[in-house]
Amino acid sequence: MSEKIEKRMSERKELSLMTFIRKKLSDGNQNLMQFQSKDLSTGGIFLTTENLSLFQLGEECEILIDDHGDRLVETNAKVVRGARVFSDKGDQVISGYGLMFFDPDDDFMEMLRKTVPND
Repeated sequence: MSEKIEKRMSERKELSLMTFIRKKLSDGNQNLMQFQSKDLSTGGIFLTTENLSLFQLGEECEILIDDHGDRLVETNAKVVRGARVFSDKGDQVISGYGLMFFDPDDDFMEMLRKTVPND
């Protein structure tokens, strides 16, 4: 049995938030996709989806997160993980993408600080 290695540098909070990803397409258009989050930290977010063909590792996109129903806050993110998680019995528990935030502005960081635990 392999031991789970935690790679996040900040504590995560299990949280279901409406989250949108704005992805630029090769033809110059944009695709706007809606997801639910599984958890959130000051460094990133895990989004649930059964379709693991939506993003490539390392792909950059814009992410918009619901700030307690008040507004959407936006920052840049990079796809750092695509995973299907299974139980000890071999049943699929969840699948989705881990995204890491980069270059967040003060507004985005303020939303994170009031939403996730202090590090």
